[in-house]
Amino acid sequence: MFTTFKYRRQVAVLAALAMVASVLVVAPAVAADPEPDFTADFDACIDDAAVSAGFEDVPDNHANAGDIDCIAYYGITRGTSPTTYSPSMSVTREHMALFLTRLAGLVGIEVTSTPADPGFTDTGELSAESQTAINQLADLGITQGTSATTYSPSDSVTRGQMALFISRLMNLMIPVGGKDSEWGHTPSDVAENEDDHEIGSPFGDLGSATKSAYDAITALWELGVASGISDTAYAPSALITRAAMAEFMAGVLDHSNSRPAGLSIQASNPGGFGGTVEADIVVSVRDESFAPVEDQAVDVFSSANPDAITKDGTCAAADDDSLSDTITGDGPCVWSGNDDDLTVASGNIVRTAEPDEGTTVTFYAWIGDEEGAKFDADEVDNVSVAVTAMNQEAAMTTSSDISDKSRTDNTVNLNDRSNVTVTVQLRDNTDDTVAKDVKRSGVPITVRLTQAAGGNTVFDNTNAAQLTTDDDGKASFTVAGPTPDSDDDAQARIDTVAFTYGGNVTTITAAVTYVINWIEVAPELESSDGDAPDYVLSETDDEVSVRGTMTLYDQYGDTFRAVGGSTVTITLGGNPATEVNVKRNGTASLTQDVAVPSNDQITVAYDNGVATVTNPSEDTVWVVTPANAGNSAAEAVGELFKDEDKFRVGSVLYSYDSDDTFLMGSSKITMEMFEEEMGKETAQVHVLIYTTTGASIFIVSHTG
Repeated sequence: MFTTFKYRRQVAVLAALAMVASVLVVAPAVAADPEPDFTADFDACIDDAAVSAGFEDVPDNHANAGDIDCIAYYGITRGTSPTTYSPSMSVTREHMALFLTRLAGLVGIEVTSTPADPGFTDTGELSAESQTAINQLADLGITQGTSATTYSPSDSVTRGQMALFISRLMNLMIPVGGKDSEWGHTPSDVAENEDDHEIGSPFGDLGSATKSAYDAITALWELGVASGISDTAYAPSALITRAAMAEFMAGVLDHSNSRPAGLSIQASNPGGFGGTVEADIVVSVRDESFAPVEDQAVDVFSSANPDAITKDGTCAAADDDSLSDTITGDGPCVWSGNDDDLTVASGNIVRTAEPDEGTTVTFYAWIGDEEGAKFDADEVDNVSVAVTAMNQEAAMTTSSDISDKSRTDNTVNLNDRSNVTVTVQLRDNTDDTVAKDVKRSGVPITVRLTQAAGGNTVFDNTNAAQLTTDDDGKASFTVAGPTPDSDDDAQARIDTVAFTYGGNVTTITAAVTYVINWIEVAPELESSDGDAPDYVLSETDDEVSVRGTMTLYDQYGDTFRAVGGSTVTITLGGNPATEVNVKRNGTASLTQDVAVPSNDQITVAYDNGVATVTNPSEDTVWVVTPANAGNSAAEAVGELFKDEDKFRVGSVLYSYDSDDTFLMGSSKITMEMFEEEMGKETAQVHVLIYTTTGASIFIVSHTG
């Protein structure tokens, strides 16, 4: 909510005159431009600048908490008290002068300490700091006052005025990387590129704004500096709040060369898809006043293995003895040069990352305390950043919301449901045994729907539907079924949904299809399935409790509602076969104590007694004991229970979590990589250290 205020009479007259002037200037029509085109590539609000400033009235979930913490870190604001920021409060012109002059100094604008007196007659009772700030703003041309002789320091600033102030200030600064850099921009850059970009904003309430205010708001939107009070409204005449002011100023800092004190590192692009990903890596050094530090020696090195650097400075993935003590030359850990890099006048060092497809390159930077000092991640001030080139899509798969227990031709009961949603998923390989989902949004997908009844095509949408993938690399299409006809029990219709890839990669050349078979045949018993736990924990050496469940399904994949009195047979281990009644929901369960066999494997068998239904294969339930120590050698992995973060080796059950250490050979790997390798048939594991209360160490390898 924005706070309203009452103008003093003189200000009201001036505002009325300004309104008359504004309506004489016709602002251009608002362009619907939902995506800013000139956003900053880097962030000034990182590391220490992202730490909470401790304002009790700015909770962590506040929309502008990060912006407020950032401008407090850089000294732009001191809060309204040591513990409060007052985010909903409006901002006076006096306070805005203080904020803007502090911001100007941070972004490299030269601000004189002895500005000329602009002749304002209403600022004499203000503090010396406020008078100087107001005079500095006038000296910089950021404000000319509310008249030739007045500044109106107690008036509140509107959102339209804020845009003008910020726009004028930004046009005085040189963005990070220099005037022609692509890393940061100014409002003048936006104006100069109108021929190459569609310049606009999503705001539909700028029609009454002056031409200069319209241009300022639009430019700041394109820069990613200014947002609206909603997706479509900017509210130029509303008062700017202290929270919104923080957002604007943090956005300006991102386009500047401002960085937190000390050593920092950032990538202009965290990554993308395919083998053409490029990123600029910028290492920055700033003093305690946030000024650039020139000629600072910094070691910068990179590795294609994000976990390659051990804490003692060696390269964990290196086979070459020459890399055992220091990181030099070629290999998985590569120095940027033989000597330390030196920061230039901007306080920065620039490198380029070009990872191969499917790989991540990590850049490390540190400042050695003495010549020849060894890199030690536990003791030195080091920073790192990663750039990833994700595998690009090379195939597609289809699925639907039809039960996976349905017949293989995806039979759907017309009397039970009226539509089916089919989903296509981008994949990185045509081999389903190794393929992974590609989570790439915005890829165009063409859908063609063909419908046939009685052997004849009854519909073919030659004007195919156009979809785009979501953030998970998926696109969905819903197909409506035919109208049921109770007199017709024959096959009603067969629908074929064909998805064609519309991206820029030529490796996906053919459409993938999904066939839906709509019928009205009454449900009948089609299949059955059994289910038992993968393992049970042993409390005694003699017997354990085991539960087996059997479920009957119809041809549509729904549970078959058996008539009363139906039974199935379940056999648990060496116990006698037992007949169990089938419930109305199509399930039957049996729980019994079972004697533990010598091989710790209990067999659960199912029989539904209906010859037309193929019975499921037997289940094996392992009797396991929770592990309490590591083993002495690599052993074959029995089963991986990924959803439970557990795995079985013989009759011993181990648990793991993200605090543990995972190795493959001598290389440290992530828990996700560990699970991927452990899930392969050839996996074996050496449990080097195992503890349920601390960090364990697991080493995965493969036989053959």
